[in-house]
Amino acid sequence: MIALVTDSTCDLPKETMEKYNIEVVPLTVHFGDDTYYDKEDLKIEQFFTLMEGSSKLPSTSQPSVGLFMEKYEALAEKYDKIISIHISGALSGTCESARLAAVQAEGVDAEVVDSRSTSTGLGFLVVLAAQMIENGRDVAAIKNKIIEERKNLTIYFTVNELSYLEKGGRIGKAQAFLGSVLNFNPILELSAEKGEITPKEKVRGYTKTNKKLLELTMNTIAETKNFNLGYIYGKDSDNYKQFKEFMEAELSKKSDLNYDILENRIGAVLSSHTGPLVYGIVIYKGELPEA
Repeated sequence: MIALVTDSTCDLPKETMEKYNIEVVPLTVHFGDDTYYDKEDLKIEQFFTLMEGSSKLPSTSQPSVGLFMEKYEALAEKYDKIISIHISGALSGTCESARLAAVQAEGVDAEVVDSRSTSTGLGFLVVLAAQMIENGRDVAAIKNKIIEERKNLTIYFTVNELSYLEKGGRIGKAQAFLGSVLNFNPILELSAEKGEITPKEKVRGYTKTNKKLLELTMNTIAETKNFNLGYIYGKDSDNYKQFKEFMEAELSKKSDLNYDILENRIGAVLSSHTGPLVYGIVIYKGELPEA
């Protein structure tokens, strides 16, 4: 039997995680002298309250090698093999911790795969892996499929300020936006081709921002009739609600499309690097998993 492991940046509905017995290793959020396991120790609303009431920005850390070893060794008592799929290595050292644990843990046969994505992008690949496990595929086939399919993932998102990404060192080539987004809303892209955040557009005003997000999304799916989408957000803001309305109105005009949409609120770790007012969309044009 094959066990499936991911990390807490994987955004999927709770029922999906339970349906496929997906195991999660949490990243950690540090706020002042306090430390929290992502999605375990603190509700996201509480975390946003802490963020907004503090002049200091939170920091995050990848799971320790020891935490991965503990998870892998426990699973090895019930499973023959483990496949462990995680947040992009360009955004976090989580994959590196997992790989070290796979080597050091006793009696463990674990394969670690970099999704080059996160949030629901990572989630789509994890669900695909889960379905392949159910269909009796082996670890090598699953790993190869995930590597093949990750190129079909794109995330577009907007934040109200770049200071969170800048402080966390996750801004990548979007560094060029700093100092040039006053009175503009940045649109950023996380493409699983490279797994890093890059600047896409800067737009004045949220209505225009949402129209640009819609345009980018529709352009990305223009050559396919089959795809999955994932709305991702921090706070349930009016701007986010408007974006969903724009998307749903446009999609309702396209009767020939075959798609599913998930909606997931991101956790404390991702929010630490984006701020609470982040929102966007995950586009997956690959083999359709049934979440």
